[in-house]
Amino acid sequence: MFFDSPEYMKYKILIFESIHKVLKAEKILLKNNIKHEIVPTPKEITSDCGMSIRINPEIVNLQDITTMLLNNKFEFKVSDKEIV
Repeated sequence: MFFDSPEYMKYKILIFESIHKVLKAEKILLKNNIKHEIVPTPKEITSDCGMSIRINPEIVNLQDITTMLLNNKFEFKVSDKEIV
């Protein structure tokens, strides 16, 4: 797990249509050494897929990830999530 346990953390959830697309996106992130985690999609976020990719925007650049995934023809949504 690459996230430490601070008292408060904001992160981004990348939401895909299926676990197959989550895993394909993960391959691209791994190939580019981008830190991330596959996590269950939070209950408050509606999605057909039960898994999502979580990134910490303080560690990785969300715009770079978005560009990389869009260039590889991925469709996804980005949602904010906070841990208190």
